[in-house]
Amino acid sequence: MKKHIKLLSLSLTLAGAVLSQSSYAAYPEKTITMLIPYGAGGGTDVLARALQPALEESLGQTVIVKNVPGGGGILGFTQLVHAKPDGYTVTIPNNVIFATEGMGNATYKYKDFDYLGNILTEDYIVAVRADGPWNSWNDLLKDMEEHPNKIKFGFSGYGGSTHVASQILANVAGYQAKQIPHDGSSKAVVAAMGGHIDALMLNLGDLSSGIKSGKLKPLLSLGSKRLSEYPDVPTLQETGIDLNLTNWRGIAAPAGVSDEVKVAWNKALEHAVKDEKFQQLIATQGGQVDFQKSGENLDKWMSLLAESFINTAHNLKK
Repeated sequence: MKKHIKLLSLSLTLAGAVLSQSSYAAYPEKTITMLIPYGAGGGTDVLARALQPALEESLGQTVIVKNVPGGGGILGFTQLVHAKPDGYTVTIPNNVIFATEGMGNATYKYKDFDYLGNILTEDYIVAVRADGPWNSWNDLLKDMEEHPNKIKFGFSGYGGSTHVASQILANVAGYQAKQIPHDGSSKAVVAAMGGHIDALMLNLGDLSSGIKSGKLKPLLSLGSKRLSEYPDVPTLQETGIDLNLTNWRGIAAPAGVSDEVKVAWNKALEHAVKDEKFQQLIATQGGQVDFQKSGENLDKWMSLLAESFINTAHNLKK
């Protein structure tokens, strides 16, 4: 009888160990939804769909890209933070989550997200409609200085990342323009190409389609060095203003996901960014692959970015 009890106890112990291991390794076991808080065709949407095949291969599950535009990203990000923190609902965030917090436009805080990894960094770019009268940043700047609030300057979302960036540029460069928000980067691009606005501030990935169509012309980069694809476009620092602004794009989930979810996404993202087709796409859009896995270093970087952007946005609101 004792022998049977020992065997039963051993069986239960082994079964528990197997169950523990299988439950740990279970993620993901169903479809993952990636919420894109902008319309189709923008830089974030393009990035998501470029990542999709490699992520599905690595995670072994279907990844659905779902566009939830509205409020310059606020609607989608709000929906994300209210989702269950089980790793089956994620998003691609950027500086906008810090900007909207600083402007007081959103109910979420940057600490409501778990940052599962960074994918790339990207410069902010000023572009104009190609048939406009401005052939250089100096041409546009002179026009804005001589005619305050004449130029219609667009961006993606009131209180968003590009709004804050465009206001920072206006402050440091000393001009006044008529700032016009749009519900998503793709709508801002369409407005510029259609002549409804004169200039706009977006990330290069968001501007890529408009520039390649020949309807938009890049004039200025806020990054630290000239873009290899557009070597004739100067940086803000080259104009004598010691400032560079870059955006980032990664993967985030509602705060509270498990370590197994973080491990799975670290592996999936590391695999995805090594995909040749993905790297080629990022290069053609002017982005730079900058993979960073989740953990203390990434969280520290997010905190530093958050502090800077939140404070700047808060001051701009005053």
